[in-house]
Amino acid sequence: MSDNYTKLDDTISSHEGKAFITVGDDMVELFELSKLSAQLDMIVQTKRMLGHRMTQHKVTGAEGTGSLTMYFMSSTYLNRAIEYLKTGSRKTVTIQCYVEDPASSIGRQEVRLSNVIIKTIPAMMIDDGSEDPITVDSDITFDDIEVMGSFIAPTNYR
Repeated sequence: MSDNYTKLDDTISSHEGKAFITVGDDMVELFELSKLSAQLDMIVQTKRMLGHRMTQHKVTGAEGTGSLTMYFMSSTYLNRAIEYLKTGSRKTVTIQCYVEDPASSIGRQEVRLSNVIIKTIPAMMIDDGSEDPITVDSDITFDDIEVMGSFIAPTNYR
């Protein structure tokens, strides 16, 4: 039997990560974060060229998109949104996050998302029909991404 197979121990638990947000010059842990996903959506041009019956595709760029879920327990984003409404000036937002499961042999992946826009800013939430903590879902966009650290191959594939 081959030793090259995916071991459950090498999969990553989604609980094993952290995120930090920088607004202007202030970097703090994104303590209210419950869930974060970010991806690159490739922008693809589609064209059928003369003399060729198949449609061809060409990557012409990318867009950074994602989503997050936060617990409703911080007024920071609302205060910054109000500041933007009053002044027209918005501070640059960067999110740096990593996932690293100590049970796995693949290590850590860390990325930095630049010029992040959190599209939904909670102002107030009240709900007498739930015992659950209040959470807010928002889409995000980002204009640049940098990989600070990458996963490595699992031990049994090295």
